[in-house]
Amino acid sequence: MIRLVRAEVIKLTGRKIWFLMTAILVVLMAGIAVVLTVLPQSSPDQFQGFPGLAKPDAYTFGAAQAIGQTWFPLVFAAVLLAGETSTSIWAASLTKESRRWLHLLAKLVVYTVATTAATLVGVAAWSLVVSFLASGSGAPTLATWLSVVAKTGMVEFTWVGLSLGVVAIFRNMGPAIGVALGFSFIDGILALWAPWQQVSLGLASSRLIQDLSSFQPGFGGTPSSMGFTQALLVVIGWATLGLLLAVVGIEVRDP
Repeated sequence: MIRLVRAEVIKLTGRKIWFLMTAILVVLMAGIAVVLTVLPQSSPDQFQGFPGLAKPDAYTFGAAQAIGQTWFPLVFAAVLLAGETSTSIWAASLTKESRRWLHLLAKLVVYTVATTAATLVGVAAWSLVVSFLASGSGAPTLATWLSVVAKTGMVEFTWVGLSLGVVAIFRNMGPAIGVALGFSFIDGILALWAPWQQVSLGLASSRLIQDLSSFQPGFGGTPSSMGFTQALLVVIGWATLGLLLAVVGIEVRDP
C-alpha cells in the first residue's frame, strides 16, 4: 500500500494539474471575497437581505465557500483516474499489483490530501482578503481552524470518492467529467427545493463548517434547517455511495 501511495504522489507531482487548478481556485476565492466585502459596503441598497461579512465569522463563511467549490475535487480526480483507465497506464499498473481495490484506495488517499490542501490554500486566499477588507475584528480560535481542516478533509474525501466512482463506471474522461459536474450542478439547483435540502451533498458539505439557515433559501424563502449531525450523515452516505460505485466499476469492468 505504501508503495502504491508513493507511486501516486510521484505521478501527481510530475504533472501541473494540481498547481494550475489551485491557482484558479485561489483567484476565484480572492475575487469572491473582494466582491462580498467591498460591494455590500459601497452599495448597501443593492445587497439588501445580505447580512454582510464581519470578522471573525467572515473567515468560517469563506471556508464554507471554498468547500462549496465542488468542481475542484470532481474534475481533479476524474482527470487523473480517467487519464489512466482510458489508456494502457491502468493495465500496466495492474501487472505490478493486481489488487485493483488497493490502487483505488491509494488514489483516494492521495487525491483527498491533494484536494484538501488546495481547498485550504483557497481558504487562506479568502482569509487574507477579508483580514484587510472585512469589518469587525478578531479571528477564529486554533480549535476552530483545526476543525475546519478536519471537516474539509472529510468533504473532499466524499467528493473525490464520487468522482472516482463515476470514472470507474464510464472510464472515458469526457463523459466522466460531464456526469460529475452535472451532478454538482443539479444538486445545487435541487438544493433550492426543501425536500432535497435534507439529502443535498452541497448543502451538507457547507453545513459542516457553518450554519446555513440565513444563507440558503429554499422554495418560498424557507431557509435550510439541516443540522450538523444530519449534514455529517449525508456526507457519509454520499461517500459510501461513491466508493461502492468505484469498487464495482474497478472490480467488475475490464481494464
